[in-house]
Amino acid sequence: MSIETAAVRGVAVHYGPRSTTGKYGRAGNDTGLVKTAEWTFNYNDLPVASDDTLGVSLPAYAKIVSARLEVLTPFAGGTSYNIGLYTSAGAVIDADGIAGAVATASIDARGDVVVCNGALVGGALSIGAADGKLTVAATGAYTAGKARLVVEYTVEKVGN
Repeated sequence: MSIETAAVRGVAVHYGPRSTTGKYGRAGNDTGLVKTAEWTFNYNDLPVASDDTLGVSLPAYAKIVSARLEVLTPFAGGTSYNIGLYTSAGAVIDADGIAGAVATASIDARGDVVVCNGALVGGALSIGAADGKLTVAATGAYTAGKARLVVEYTVEKVGN
């Protein structure tokens, strides 16, 4: 499979079979005031802001209502994870704004759910003027683990 982006229109065209990887995210509920986005990632294939231009981003000025990390495969070997947002250019919005220092002890069993409480969660602050790309950074050397991050957010319309 290959993907090319038309320079003039910025439209992505794919050739061959399409497969997706969960770390790029997917949009969930998009019909009400509260929208959802989710990412599924492995300990050795974490989302980073500069990974792609096709992945899910939280829109500029989004306010994160809630976020939770659901463990699908227990994590082992490392110390913690920071979960935050960066711009697609790699500039930090808040490196642990969704969750900071999620300890291995809280994600070491299948079915564990961590309610994220970073500075950007709770709806009081917007993510700012740029779209936010999810970044998950590990502290320590993990040897196992898979999780899904579900983010609920709202976006205020600007202008008319």
